[in-house]
Amino acid sequence: MPRDLVPDDRHLVVHDRAGSRLPFSRGIMATSLLATGLATAEAYRIATLLYEALRTDGTHEIEADELVALVHALLAEQVGETIAARWLAWRHVKRVRRPVVISICGAPGVGKSTIATRLAVRLGITRIVTTDTIREVLRTVIPDAVLPELHASSYELVSLDAAMPFAGFDRQSAAVAAATNAVVARLCTEQRSTVVEGIHVAPGQLSRAAAGHPTVPVIIERLIIEPDEDIHRERLLHRSHAEPLRRGALGLAEFPTIRAIQDHLVEQAVACEVPIISPTGLTDLTQSIVDEIVRLTAEDNDAA
Repeated sequence: MPRDLVPDDRHLVVHDRAGSRLPFSRGIMATSLLATGLATAEAYRIATLLYEALRTDGTHEIEADELVALVHALLAEQVGETIAARWLAWRHVKRVRRPVVISICGAPGVGKSTIATRLAVRLGITRIVTTDTIREVLRTVIPDAVLPELHASSYELVSLDAAMPFAGFDRQSAAVAAATNAVVARLCTEQRSTVVEGIHVAPGQLSRAAAGHPTVPVIIERLIIEPDEDIHRERLLHRSHAEPLRRGALGLAEFPTIRAIQDHLVEQAVACEVPIISPTGLTDLTQSIVDEIVRLTAEDNDAA
């Protein structure tokens, strides 16, 4: 028996379904609870209560199924049956191993990057694809003369006085979307979940692109908006000071254009029936996304 798995006052060994013997980790357990929408401190409190209960009982080794039952019972007792059921349902989704693709779209300055990163942590997703990064890569291989829109700022491509004010912006988005779709398709083929974030993820785009993929990925799309113009402006002002390399000052100068881009994205989201949310409660967002993933997975299983 490996020395670090010897049952003593420090270690609790879990026998998983594959027959492996793994040390119990309060950190890993707490992280698994975050997908329910629990606050980080609360998740660690529950994990600690579980660990202390097992040590009090003198438990040194436990089967995975028994541990799951104990966690479910503890969650139901401490935070309610809804959270407990959500945790069990999320575990089932993870075992099914269908890739999950979460798309976070929105205009500059609405908090997309922050939301995408926090969601990835809560859901245990290790890959985040940003469309700004995809665009930068494309700029190195596609010359300005071939696709000039690719080499311009998104703000510069919007002409509010033109008959088709977003034509240039939509062409840029389409070019970035083609490459983004290819990256996501490769990750899905490898059965890896991902969060895609950026201004160029047009609502409905990934759902259309992933239709028919052999791994049958679960696609979740959200458009993030900031309804309050003053708050939106303050976010961009904060960015101009805290992250000067992200050109926050330019965003402030182009604020009417940014608001127009947001309106344009809202129109697309409404047409595609993509949910539109404000960047407020991450807990509510996490819960709604997990519930939708669970629902879609269950519906597809029933159809099969």
